[in-house]
Amino acid sequence: MIAKMSPPGESSKRRVEYEISLVTYVDILGFKKLIETKTAGEISRIIRVVREAIQPRRFKTSVPEVRDDEYVNFSDLTVISTPIQQPSPIAPAAHLFSRLLHLVHAQSRLLFDDGIVLRGGITIGNVVKSWKQLYGPAIVRAYELEHKHAKVPRIIIDDRIFQIIDGLPGVWHNDEKTDKRYISKLTRTDSDGWLFIDYLRAVRNELDDPGTYPDCLNRHRRLIDKKLKEYSDDPDVRPKYEWLDHYHNSTVAKFKKLRR
Repeated sequence: MIAKMSPPGESSKRRVEYEISLVTYVDILGFKKLIETKTAGEISRIIRVVREAIQPRRFKTSVPEVRDDEYVNFSDLTVISTPIQQPSPIAPAAHLFSRLLHLVHAQSRLLFDDGIVLRGGITIGNVVKSWKQLYGPAIVRAYELEHKHAKVPRIIIDDRIFQIIDGLPGVWHNDEKTDKRYISKLTRTDSDGWLFIDYLRAVRNELDDPGTYPDCLNRHRRLIDKKLKEYSDDPDVRPKYEWLDHYHNSTVAKFKKLRR
């Protein structure tokens, strides 16, 4: 789909065109409470920490970095839009795997080290960046995923995503079966049917020392206990941490079963 008119002040020789892009839309859960209770300096640090977590420079697994021109943020909101059409040398499925792995690291680091909880959505669709502004149907869809469907501390994956990438040329990095198997190692289907990033399970394979995984689980547990107590009388917020409590317990149960 092509927008044939150029924005005011933009050269008429340049067409503003939509590109098929991988879009991630995340925000900080409970940011309103942070604004009410933290200083401007503390909020600045939180936003910086989130940006650094979502744009990491090193991984145990080799994946492409998030480029600065793909990243937009406003207040606690972060949007990453990465074009995935040919002639990109990276297959669309590899872009998706890379993004999921980035977010495994981001969610884990922010939770374990800073007690920051993310919520969001990932989709694929038409996006354009013009005059440093991102817009398009995929941005709207990603917002809907985060705002209407994620609800709890999870980053959900659009149920249309594989239908869309299946139609793109050169979609698979290896082959469909292999790529989907790799992606499945980073994801999990929730009780309501939404696929989400299974960061607490996936991060185990990303640790330099797998022996530190129980300590990561303990830090995750302490954060949940703290938040359940903090929001014990808040009917809006407490259910979000009750979901996180259930997610933690089920992940630990699977980990213990693997160790038997």
